Amino acid sequence: MIKIISVLALSLSVCLSAEAATTKKWAWLADTYWYVPTKNLPAYSYSPITNKLRLLSDQTVFHIAGYADGYIYGNVVGQIDSNTFSCQSLVGSVTPEGKVYLTFNILPYSSDSARTIGVGTMVAKSGQWTMVNQMSTGSNALQVGHWAYMVQTKSGQPSWSSLPGVGTSVEQFLSQCPDNTPTTQ
Repeated sequence: MIKIISVLALSLSVCLSAEAATTKKWAWLADTYWYVPTKNLPAYSYSPITNKLRLLSDQTVFHIAGYADGYIYGNVVGQIDSNTFSCQSLVGSVTPEGKVYLTFNILPYSSDSARTIGVGTMVAKSGQWTMVNQMSTGSNALQVGHWAYMVQTKSGQPSWSSLPGVGTSVEQFLSQCPDNTPTTQ
């Protein structure tokens, strides 16, 4: 009986430490930058009014400023074609298995603004983590859909100095908007 209790206690201890390790698995996401590589720039807009699709180019940069117990938050700047920049805040979650759920809110806030929802998965590809995301946004009159293997970038990498599709640095791209990173209480 004592042997069984010891085995159960050991099993419980292993399970609890495994659970604790998985909640910290994605902590490295804090203070990382993500962008859309060239091959994933194409996106589509759809107008139900005209029933037409239109090919677009969509560069989006995330600065994941923080991570806490499976939740991420940060600042996002996007640009579709050569249109004005879209300034957004990011709040999302990453499960221990790497499933991603993202909510983007345009700032400054307006009750007329549509929020964007993204879903994805952390995927190891070519020796690095990518964030394969799908998103859809827009009004009843015009919607945009896009998916991409978003890739991390860092200072010193070619993508840091010249983002695909826009030719500007990450810092210059992000500077087009105020930092919309949510604050914590």
